[in-house]
Amino acid sequence: MFVDDNRDVADALAALVEFEGHQAQCAADGQEALLVAGSFLPELAFVDWKLPDMSGGELVSQLQLNPALSNTRYVLLSGHTDPDIAAKAAAAGFVKCLTKPVRLEDLLACL
Repeated sequence: MFVDDNRDVADALAALVEFEGHQAQCAADGQEALLVAGSFLPELAFVDWKLPDMSGGELVSQLQLNPALSNTRYVLLSGHTDPDIAAKAAAAGFVKCLTKPVRLEDLLACL
């Protein structure tokens, strides 16, 4: 799953992982991500930090409340991953931080 308020970015990255044989869904904000994740049940979610309605950390905290998503891994995928954001992301449950524009090899290594 890709959560990014830039829908073109999310759709393009989803197309790349689908080309590699994986299923992907996209969401443009936190509320949409909560709905998509609840029905899609992703194994992995790439989440931007700055979303229109909440931070990526707040979103992951809410997603982690859903027992059906207990095995989902979260990767921060943001244009701004300074040490402060990286520390907040790790505390929120992100397992990795990637910076946009992301290299295809780095994206695929997470799958």
